[in-house]
Amino acid sequence: MEKKKILVIDDEEILTRTFVRLLEKNGYEAFFVKTGADAVEIVKEIDFDLIITDMRMPGMNGYETLKGIREACHEQNKQSPPEIIVTGYADECLEKQVKELRPAVYLYKPFDVKVLLDHVKRLVS
Repeated sequence: MEKKKILVIDDEEILTRTFVRLLEKNGYEAFFVKTGADAVEIVKEIDFDLIITDMRMPGMNGYETLKGIREACHEQNKQSPPEIIVTGYADECLEKQVKELRPAVYLYKPFDVKVLLDHVKRLVS
């Protein structure tokens, strides 16, 4: 059976590598990029089963990144994968953007790894 493909988008490389190791240890094929622009490009090449993104990143933030990914998927006539947004910050503007996006899951850092894995399992099965 083919492994489920998960894209992790975060400019914090240490955190991202930890995510990737955790996902791979649990049987997923994990990819990571540091920028929203890179995420939009890789989604054009690879069909992901799930996207995990941070909200605060330089350049394109998580909101702009997910809108770009959804648009790229739409242009290619393919289904946009479910999304998990993670953030260590919350403000009124961010909350408004998240509500507009309606991601499958929205987690605040720090979060329990088991909770993240439970969401991943549910969303890719």
